[in-house]
Parts: sequence; structure tokens; C-alpha cells
Amino acid sequence: MELQGSHHFPVRFDDEVVSDAVRAFVVQRTVRDQKMKWGAAVLMVVACLFLVVQGNFTLAVLAIVVACFPAIFSAIVWRAHSANTFGRYNRMADRRADITIDPEGFGISSDLGSGNLTWRNVTEIWERPRSFMLFSGANAFNILPRDTMPEEVQAFLSARSVRR
Repeated sequence: MELQGSHHFPVRFDDEVVSDAVRAFVVQRTVRDQKMKWGAAVLMVVACLFLVVQGNFTLAVLAIVVACFPAIFSAIVWRAHSANTFGRYNRMADRRADITIDPEGFGISSDLGSGNLTWRNVTEIWERPRSFMLFSGANAFNILPRDTMPEEVQAFLSARSVRR
């Protein structure tokens, strides 16, 4: 689907939209995309149980510590992205921004400043129930709330997105 013309609309960021985006990011990047690490953690828990039964408590403690690494990593990523994302939106005077979307790319303007990205710099689009997440890198994303987004823009982004 092609987008016709330029679309300009205001958005408001609320805690629910921001929390949902951070949660989706953390679950996707640190759980779903890291299935092998979580599988290894489960095997380490099994090894821990086996070592406890054998009476080797030192190695059992080591196994359980290693099994916790994926969860610790997820918690660190959650904390970092939550602090960064909420910090950015909390610095906004009224948590509002003006969005411009056209066939060339999109722009965001708020009291924090403004920026533009072309579509070729958008690596992924995730569709969420109340927003779209536009990625410009593996860990960098912009949140676009859907509340005031025109239907044509939602259809355009939805056609290019991956549901997460």
C-alpha cells in the first residue's frame, strides 16, 4: 500500500502506551529472540537438580547462578530501556508531539526537539494495540500512538509492520 500525500497529526504519550512498547521490546529481544539461551538455562536448572541429588552442592549453586543469566540480562535490558524511554517522555512538558508521515518518511516534533527519518532508515515496524513502534536500529525505536492517527496512516503502517 502506498501512502498518498503528507499527513500531520498530534499525538499524546501516556504511561500505558510507553509501558506496552518497552514490554514488547524486552520480551521480543531478550526472550523470543534468545530461545537458545533460555533453553540452556532450563538445562542448567535440570543439572542443578541432578547435582543436588548427588550431593554436589557447590556445582549446584554454580549451575543455578548460570541459569539465572538470561533473566538477569532481561531485567537489565528492561531497566535500561524503561529508564531511557520514560526519561525521554517525562522530560516533555506535556507529553505531546506533532507527527508528520509522508511517502518519504516520518518526522516527530515536540518541545524536546524534532527529527526526521526516511523509510529506508526504518528497519522494522511493530504494530501494537495502541501504537506503532518504528525501529531505526536493533535497539532504537520511536513510539507512535494510534489514538489520533489517521486511518490511512494506520493502514500504511500496518501493511509494513510485524505484529508483536
